[in-house]
Amino acid sequence: MKKLLLIMAFLLAMGVTNAGAEDIYGKKDMKIRLSFDNQEVIVKMKNNSAAEQFLAMLPDDFEFRDFAGEEKITNFPKPVSLKDVSGGMVAKAGKMFIYAPWGNWGFFYKDHSLRPDNDLIELGEVEKGLENLSRQKGNFVAKIEILE
Repeated sequence: MKKLLLIMAFLLAMGVTNAGAEDIYGKKDMKIRLSFDNQEVIVKMKNNSAAEQFLAMLPDDFEFRDFAGEEKITNFPKPVSLKDVSGGMVAKAGKMFIYAPWGNWGFFYKDHSLRPDNDLIELGEVEKGLENLSRQKGNFVAKIEILE
């Protein structure tokens, strides 16, 4: 029992018991906004190093194109390291992702699969405005910025 209390005290002192309570940059529930054609999409970001690298690129404009009738994809302005990021995401509507083999990123606006795909790395999930992505036809440019 004494050993358990010592371990718990150590973890508390190290802040481990609070793991996951704060997101990227020490803020809880880090969000971004995509703005295009008088519409917006709000995304809650995941807490991983790929998402952190992406956030460091913002604000910026990205040109999206439709892919396979179920996702909007674009490229990073500079490479993102996937060294310490684990893959394995279910490709369902609303997920923001990196496709590791191509090094690009995007959003699923329709469900693609019910099985996890190890080539997909989750960056976030759309909280509001998914219908705006699915209605958007052709290529479009979106301004992306961090919500404060």
